[in-house]
Amino acid sequence: MAHSTPRRRLAALLALGLLPWTVVFIGDQVTLFFPFGVLNTGPLEFTSLPAWFAGGGRLPRNPELLPLSYLFYLGALVSVSGGLWDREPPRLTAGLLVLASVAHLGVSYSVLHRIAYLPVPVGALLALAWWFYWPDLRTVLLAPADPEGK
Repeated sequence: MAHSTPRRRLAALLALGLLPWTVVFIGDQVTLFFPFGVLNTGPLEFTSLPAWFAGGGRLPRNPELLPLSYLFYLGALVSVSGGLWDREPPRLTAGLLVLASVAHLGVSYSVLHRIAYLPVPVGALLALAWWFYWPDLRTVLLAPADPEGK
């Protein structure tokens, strides 16, 4: 995190909230999954997340993965906000970003089985976790396991 400041990390994470996390191509239509709603292009229609979930959504499998990925993202936002007061646990933030991206990958997979549906996860969450938190992720993921506790 030497190349970043808490404000820069928070701004980058907030900016991810404005990007689509998954793009689903359905024939000549495109559906964009944002953290705040779903945008369909044919016909052009935006549905907010609360309205989308209240209407039953359109995910055939694993519908709980979508809100779970957004909850992990919100947790990462809270965690990175602590950095403004030197209280950010970087491994927690990195882990929440990875979990959010893996959960959203499951959202893409849940759409994949439908004929003529091509989901494309954007991967921005994972890229941000790698860019800002790779040293912390490396210590968690690639730390040598010592069974003797030395």
